[in-house]
Amino acid sequence: MAAEALDAAEGLAKAAFFESLWVSVIIPAAIPIVPIVYQAQGNPGKLWRAADGWKDMVDQLEKAQQKIEELTRRVSTSAWEGDDRTAFDGKMDDYSDQLDFSIVMAWSVIVALYILAVLIGVFIYLMFIIMTLLAIFATAICIAAGTIVGAPAALELEAQANQFASMAYKVLNVSSTIIEKISVGAAAVWGVFLGTNMVGQLFNGNSEVFATFGKATMNGADDMLKGALAYLLTKRTSEVFGANPATGLGVPLTSRVAPLTVPEKLAATLGTADTLNGGNILATPWANWGDSYGSEDDAGKKYVDKTQPHR
Repeated sequence: MAAEALDAAEGLAKAAFFESLWVSVIIPAAIPIVPIVYQAQGNPGKLWRAADGWKDMVDQLEKAQQKIEELTRRVSTSAWEGDDRTAFDGKMDDYSDQLDFSIVMAWSVIVALYILAVLIGVFIYLMFIIMTLLAIFATAICIAAGTIVGAPAALELEAQANQFASMAYKVLNVSSTIIEKISVGAAAVWGVFLGTNMVGQLFNGNSEVFATFGKATMNGADDMLKGALAYLLTKRTSEVFGANPATGLGVPLTSRVAPLTVPEKLAATLGTADTLNGGNILATPWANWGDSYGSEDDAGKKYVDKTQPHR
């Protein structure tokens, strides 16, 4: 149920972006919000489902541990004694410990993905509400400005809208920065757990752990490069807002009173194409390059079968 609720955020994020374009034309103080909304496109429901997938994997690892315990108990120590039995028990303990390290690593990923999914989902809902309020402001300003009687009211309304937009920018900017820092922190935690897992695996009899890690890194290199390319292109597009390539000087984003510049209009056009495409259009030609395992239920199994057929 949670994943379905978070799925709705994808459509709301797109709607918020198109609202931001309309609002930025009427309310200059809302221009700084456009790059924030542009970079916030996504579906947190997929993160939630990914966490569910990792949780299913933990269930399988725990079942494997139970099987190991069953095998160990199947033959009593009185029926099988000696060095062979000692070696067998030691090997089973090593397998069980290896699974323990993998389970701990998996749980760190699960918790982080659940937290990020909720935070991003809440942020998108907040973003949509703010942009909808600003869109109402912008529409009201246009209606009032279209009449002789309402012109003075339109000026007063625009001043209030600019004030609200400046406050909204600060809220969204701080919120997006917090989520970004949490994401970086989660990646750092994963790195620590991954290193701990590898060392733990090595000291518990898994001599192939570094070779497996290297192979997995090589097999996932294309996906990492495609993701990095899409991120950098999106980041560069968003950085056009506030920049003036002709002079090399920035157009202040805080307390903005100037209308959209030509570069910003071009960036907004590219952002529109990216949003409609569901991803950065400049990175799209590379999307089908290399092996892709998708996000369907059997993606993990497909990856293992392709990269480690001996398993």
